[in-house]
Amino acid sequence: MKSSTQSLALFCASLLLLSSKCSNQDEPIITEYSTGYVNFNLGEAPTSTAGRQELSLYGCDTVVTTRNVIWNDSINLQWGVDNQVMTDIPYGYQERDGKSFYISRYYMASPPVMNGGEGSDKQAIIGLVIPDQFTFFGEKPVQIVHLNYNILEPVYLNYVNVDFNYLSFENNITCTDQKVDFVPINIQCKDFRWENKLSSGSMIDAKGASGIGRLRNEEGQNQVFLPSYDPEGKECLDCTITVLDDILLNHEVFFVIDDGWYKTISLTDFYKRYGQGKSIGLACRPRSELPEGCKPWGTY
Repeated sequence: MKSSTQSLALFCASLLLLSSKCSNQDEPIITEYSTGYVNFNLGEAPTSTAGRQELSLYGCDTVVTTRNVIWNDSINLQWGVDNQVMTDIPYGYQERDGKSFYISRYYMASPPVMNGGEGSDKQAIIGLVIPDQFTFFGEKPVQIVHLNYNILEPVYLNYVNVDFNYLSFENNITCTDQKVDFVPINIQCKDFRWENKLSSGSMIDAKGASGIGRLRNEEGQNQVFLPSYDPEGKECLDCTITVLDDILLNHEVFFVIDDGWYKTISLTDFYKRYGQGKSIGLACRPRSELPEGCKPWGTY
C-alpha cells in the first residue's frame, strides 16, 4: 500500500503530465478533412442596374467562388436577400502535389459595382464585406458574412500595373518563371469617406475602409486600383497595399520598389511618383516551410 506522500507525488506528476499535453502549442492540431458553410446576407442593391454579385473566397492553395453556385436558377449572390448559403467549403487537412497542409483561414473579395458615365467618368461603388476574413473552427463550421454597398462614397479608379515578369537581382528568376499566377492583396485607405446619409450624428466624419482583392498574371488582371474623388485622379485617397501571402503554399511574394522588397507599400506615393508610366515589381521566393494560413487552426 502506497503512503500518502507517494500518492500525492503520483497525483502531482499526473497533473503535470496532463498540463504539458494540454499546453504544448508546438504539437500540431490534427484536423481531418471536412467542409464548412458560409452564409451570405446582402443589403439593398447599390444601383438599379446592379446585377448579381460575385464573391470569392481565398484559402491555402484554394479558391472558391460564387460564380460556380446556383441560387434560384441564377449564379452569384442576389441583392436584398439573406441566408444565401455556400456549402462544401474545404476545411481541414489536405494533400496535394506531394504536400500536406491545412485550410482554416479564408479571405473574401467582392468586386466594385460600376455606376454611371462612360470610360474614365464611370464611378465605382465599393462595398464592405463584413468580415472580409475569418478562420473556420469546429467539426462542421459556419461563417456568417454581410455585404453592404451603401456605406462608402462612390469613387473613380486609377489603375497601376503589377509586373509578374520583374527580374530580381536577388534570385534572378521571375514570378512567372516560378509559375506564380495568383496573389491575394489587401488595400487599405485611411481617408475613404463614408456616406453622410448613413454616417449621421457622432459618425458624420467617419473615414477609413479596406478590402481584399487579388492579382492574376494575365492581361487586365495584373492591376491594382487606387480610388480618387475626381476622374483625373488628382484627389487620390491615402492607400497602402499589402501582400496576403500567408495562404500561398509554395511561395513568399514581395512588392519591389527601387530594389527594395516589401510586404506593404504606399500605393498613393507610388502613383504620385510614377502615375501609370511604371509597373510595381513583383518578386517571388520559394518557401521552405508552411505559412501561417496553411497550418492547423490553433497553431498560429
